[in-house]
Amino acid sequence: MKVKIKIDGEFKTFDYDGDLNISVVTLLERLDNPIEFSCSCLQGICGACAMVINSQPKLACKCFVNEERMVIEYDEITIEPLSKFPLVKDLKVDRSVLFDVMNDCELWLESDSADSTDLEFEYEMSLCLMCGCCTEVCPNYKAGDFAGAQLAVSASKLVNLESDEKHLKSMKKKYKKRFFNHCVKSTSCEDVCPMGIPTQSAISKMNRKSVWRIWQLLNLD
Repeated sequence: MKVKIKIDGEFKTFDYDGDLNISVVTLLERLDNPIEFSCSCLQGICGACAMVINSQPKLACKCFVNEERMVIEYDEITIEPLSKFPLVKDLKVDRSVLFDVMNDCELWLESDSADSTDLEFEYEMSLCLMCGCCTEVCPNYKAGDFAGAQLAVSASKLVNLESDEKHLKSMKKKYKKRFFNHCVKSTSCEDVCPMGIPTQSAISKMNRKSVWRIWQLLNLD
């Protein structure tokens, strides 16, 4: 099998003839040439090993080689680093901008948490790994004000829990500036989320809470 890895902007081809019933992380570890990449838990719960596999952003630890169509049909697999973040080396990127957004948009509680009105929804939103897969496929995400879908996901579980009105108002204002004014609603973020988070539900909730004032006037959730 041919393993094509994008390194320094160019694809380099490696040969692999071992077991295919392995994850992409294991494949990278078994190559003769050492390849730099990020990983941590190896169980699909940290998001560190996100990369582009056969043109789709995925978690390398959850992506199995023998299930990839290109391997089955063409006996090859292509692996690239996420393109929306600064490249560190080989397949390793710096995703710290995602965490900077959390700080800039004040995504925390200033007060004691209010009673939850939708535990199931908040649990779904809490599954976000901050892996960057959603930003990778977003047609409008690039360096700048647009923060990406993880902002809507994280904020949507806080707006019903924050009782500090001043902080709540600030979060909504940041959301409008860093998400609503830029999102083109392509829904691609939801399609690739490795945790299956309904990002469109998060976006709709935040739009109702932060932008569509008629909903606020009617006091609808």
